[in-house]
Amino acid sequence: MTIRTGEEFLTSSPLTTDVCIVGTGPAGITLAWHIKKKYPKLDVTLLEGSRLFGRAADSLLGDNSASGPAYKWNENESLYNGVTKGLMKQNEKEFLIRPSRSFAYGAKERERIYGGTSTHWGAQSRPLDPITFKKRPGFSGWPITREDLDEYYDQACRFCDLYGDYYVDGKDPGYNFTAEFWSQKLGKSIPELEGFDVDMYQFFNDHQFQARLLDGESTIGDSDVRVILNASLLDMAKENTKISKLTVGVMEGDRDAVPSKLGEFSIKAEMVVLACGAVANARQLLLSGFGETNPHVGSNFMCHPIANKSPGFRAINVAPQLEQGLLGYFNVTQFPNIYALKGVYTPNEQTTLKLESGRCWLDNGGSGDFYHEMLPCKDSRITLADTVDDVFGQRQTQIDWQLDAASEENYTRLTEFYRDSVLQVNSSASVTIQPWEDVKKNMVVNGHHLGTTRMGWTEADGVVDRNLKVFGTDNLFVAGSSIWATAGISNPTFSIITFSIRLADHIGMTLNKV
Repeated sequence: MTIRTGEEFLTSSPLTTDVCIVGTGPAGITLAWHIKKKYPKLDVTLLEGSRLFGRAADSLLGDNSASGPAYKWNENESLYNGVTKGLMKQNEKEFLIRPSRSFAYGAKERERIYGGTSTHWGAQSRPLDPITFKKRPGFSGWPITREDLDEYYDQACRFCDLYGDYYVDGKDPGYNFTAEFWSQKLGKSIPELEGFDVDMYQFFNDHQFQARLLDGESTIGDSDVRVILNASLLDMAKENTKISKLTVGVMEGDRDAVPSKLGEFSIKAEMVVLACGAVANARQLLLSGFGETNPHVGSNFMCHPIANKSPGFRAINVAPQLEQGLLGYFNVTQFPNIYALKGVYTPNEQTTLKLESGRCWLDNGGSGDFYHEMLPCKDSRITLADTVDDVFGQRQTQIDWQLDAASEENYTRLTEFYRDSVLQVNSSASVTIQPWEDVKKNMVVNGHHLGTTRMGWTEADGVVDRNLKVFGTDNLFVAGSSIWATAGISNPTFSIITFSIRLADHIGMTLNKV
């Protein structure tokens, strides 16, 4: 890996490369490494807007701890700031720069540093379930299936050193994430609740993964990927159906003061990939005019909301609690490469179709925060604000987080079905369900930013196709969870890695430089 800075290219642009990836989070770094591993003849450039490098970079930006800040100025303060509307303004008005009610320092959901949010990712992993991809009432479906992704989930399991075999003879793919598999391994029972499955999530050694992925000798650290710091994408010029030039901005100034713009350089690439996260991917497309021809750009911002804004609030409570078995969080350091498991009740496919609902996590005691699958809502979206940043003078982000009108009905169906299922197990149990309005008032985004450049069958229903190529272009792709057509219920980063491995194959085979 060659690390350079944007200043070095100010007098020598344009830089030419086969593949230019914008963003160094899990999507961008995974994509860059797999392209170089499988297609070593390709020249790959990875752009990072921050001036900082290394896994500890987030601790150097705006640390509000007792020891005081390492740097007085956090790059998120201007370049990620903007305007919040709707539920975002009500519940999480500083989401764009300082998300969540309980942040220790800086922005923990959006990071303008090398490695992005992988620098503090908890590594909770499970594939998206097959039903996530299916069209059903209130959910548009995806132009691909889980079966299309299974071979890449298998590769991602090995890339992340997850435990167990994804493929086992006679079992459905993803066996190492099933309650059956872990019941045998741990000797714990599988609690039965009518209409629900027990879904298992693996937590792998994220620190080991980060060391390898970000700068370690066994992954991108020993590849020929060109990493350029202090390189903020400003514009993408399009000629006919091809991105012909990228304009990249460079900052000056020290990290104790807001810098100004030092200059620009340009890049010409055969393939361009936006991998900046669900908020920034949409903003980059809008800044380059893609929203003028496709109204879906920026629409359907989703997340996996949790209702924990008020300390002590509990959405659903069961007393006495049901059998635990595999439900809950377990330390499992006896298994190589993973340190924990989590088991949750999730409505199974039959229940989901019967209720015409989204899905959620529940446990033997109910749900403290009601983690759930947000219904797609086209009015929940990213647009460009009238304000501009004070470094590059570009329009900032405006985010309007809205919940679909059917969200309350979805909550009612799910919680009442859960209550009835609990009472079948223990007819004397007490099940308390909080009113929807109280749950809604307590919702925060929870770090999983989804949608805004959704996958579709055609430009009439999406921004990217099944291969993640932006409709109407020949060489522009999007990576990361902004391509989610529906939210599903699984933590997204493991699937982000999976999609990036798949995209690496598509780009490599398209450029045909093996």
